[in-house]
Amino acid sequence: MLLEDLATHCPLHHDALNDGYVIISYGLYRHSAAFMDAHRNLFPKSRLTVMGGCMVQDEIIYRVRYCNACRNAHFQWATQHHSFAGLPHMAEDFERILHMRFGMRTSVHTVPPEVHELMRVRKLVNAVKVLQGANPGVEIPELRAHMRYLARSEELEQAVQMMRQGGPHLACGEHGITLLS
Repeated sequence: MLLEDLATHCPLHHDALNDGYVIISYGLYRHSAAFMDAHRNLFPKSRLTVMGGCMVQDEIIYRVRYCNACRNAHFQWATQHHSFAGLPHMAEDFERILHMRFGMRTSVHTVPPEVHELMRVRKLVNAVKVLQGANPGVEIPELRAHMRYLARSEELEQAVQMMRQGGPHLACGEHGITLLS
């Protein structure tokens, strides 16, 4: 379970904390001792990512309180040390990661409107059949995975919008990696 940060000011820079959103990264992450030391002493409230642990949960994004000075210090440290530790996903990767994680299949090109209604009334076998008829040659497991995506598509689109508006993003450019927000 992720804990709420109730602090209002950065303990290092004494700046007021800002509100934003980050994607939750699930898995086992092992950061170097150098990064952990820098995180504690140079940018304790950068909050560019949130670690969700090894067990993937339903949560996609998390509201954080962060310090701009800490984020700048984190980014400077990462640039100096050629490290991606604690940095968010590249902006162009965010949506791809969500779609892969939640089952969107690029092989499914057509979703007839009745599929949504069949899913709403829990007639899932019928929904798969209609989806299969509209996408001949696509295997049933792929269709079922795509239906899992469709069941959460509104929530996923909302997460994408929240990240676009309030999340930190990185981009690759001709001068290396840049923090967009």
